[in-house]
Amino acid sequence: MEGEFTTSDGTKLYKKAWKPESGHISAVLIFLHGFSDHINAYYDFFPTLSSSSFNIAVYGFDQRGWGRSVRKPSECGLTGPTTLVLSDIHDFVHHVASLPETQGKPLFLMGHSMGGGEALCYMLSTSPAFSNRPPIRGLLLEAPYIELDPSEQPSSLVVSAGKLAAMILPHNQMKQKLSATYMSHSAKVRQDWIDDPLCHDTGTLEGLKGLLQRSGDMSALSHGRKVHGLTNKLPCSVWVAHGTSDRVVSPAAAQRLFEVLEAPEGDKVFHPYPDAYHKLHAEPDGVGEQFAKDVASWILAHTAESQGAAQVGT
Repeated sequence: MEGEFTTSDGTKLYKKAWKPESGHISAVLIFLHGFSDHINAYYDFFPTLSSSSFNIAVYGFDQRGWGRSVRKPSECGLTGPTTLVLSDIHDFVHHVASLPETQGKPLFLMGHSMGGGEALCYMLSTSPAFSNRPPIRGLLLEAPYIELDPSEQPSSLVVSAGKLAAMILPHNQMKQKLSATYMSHSAKVRQDWIDDPLCHDTGTLEGLKGLLQRSGDMSALSHGRKVHGLTNKLPCSVWVAHGTSDRVVSPAAAQRLFEVLEAPEGDKVFHPYPDAYHKLHAEPDGVGEQFAKDVASWILAHTAESQGAAQVGT
């Protein structure tokens, strides 16, 4: 089911939902996609979660500047600053939480790559703007962007110049192409990402500055430093998954941040996938399928309706 939702500033963004055919919803998952990606590029992941095996309803949206939320070339990468990115997420969380079919259902938030970093910023933010955030039972992160792999990391000179340019020409567009090599072990998945016109690799200077700043903040937290406006204390349980051979973003940085995150009753899990690449949901040879089962199992184990389903695939 697809359509649009309206943000607090009146912008209409593309949304899509994958709901259990039976109509019985055991849990609700809100998903945030990655950089140069969109919600319809996650293959069988969402249909698997919403299947009769798990009955998890999945809701996602193409973020401002990405996917089908872009209606003209000048909007590519036009995400706005971090305050707007997080405001859009907050609006969507409230939108999903207010739907008739989600009432009384446990709510989970998940993000992949850039979306993982955004989900962390949203959940760790101390801003009064998010004090009315709906209760979220758990946070799931797939290869979250804490730091880029050293091979992808821009130099400090480039970063400094970019920040300066962003102050002068915030909406100026810039290609920021990531290598497809370590996206997935599947040649088809790598080629799909290259060929997909909605994966446009275009950011604005303002958007890229915000992306780097969020990453810098998460990296600082991972080293035990205090960051204004952020805490290391999560209001919910957390599950982090990372391919050990990911060379798009750094597994070591994600592990380092995981170690300093505090969750209620210490309920946090770091799940490494040996030799896997960046798109765990699209890894071949059964890895993607197992990843989906692991996600579903963790979610169901944190609902009142687990009834043993959390053991599926373990």
